[in-house]
Amino acid sequence: MKAFGILLLGPLLYAAGCSHYSATSGIAGGIRSVAIPLAANDTPVAGIAEELTQRLSSAFAADGRLQVVDEGSADASLKLRITAVEDRPFTYTAAEETQQYRFKLTLDAQLLKNEDASQVLEAKGMVGWGTYEAGLSEVEGRNRAVTSALDMVVEELVDRATAGW
Repeated sequence: MKAFGILLLGPLLYAAGCSHYSATSGIAGGIRSVAIPLAANDTPVAGIAEELTQRLSSAFAADGRLQVVDEGSADASLKLRITAVEDRPFTYTAAEETQQYRFKLTLDAQLLKNEDASQVLEAKGMVGWGTYEAGLSEVEGRNRAVTSALDMVVEELVDRATAGW
């Protein structure tokens, strides 16, 4: 009979222990909403800051753990700065001709609480990259590599910002 009681009690204790985690909302410091202003861009690549900002806003909205709102009503703001891009040969053929290129994006990010500007998260030198075949058109090759690089940093930023869950 004791064993039967433990079998019934075990799942209840487990559920009670886990309920704290599933019932809490927001991340460290009670942040429940985030603003994502347009990323600063220290590079000559046009449109990449807008693309990064849009993709990040969409990713947070899809994730659902932080509501994306305007800066005036957000608990925190995610400040982004694209610091470098590189588009260089990556692999070569036996004849030493470029076979693939690698597009690399580097950025810095800070998540700051709006009430007191305290830093919740800092990520310096984050890197995203994508490769493409040398013979492809820009649309088929480079643009897809840029998308891959952006997706890589967006996924990492969402993961880092919501890691306390």
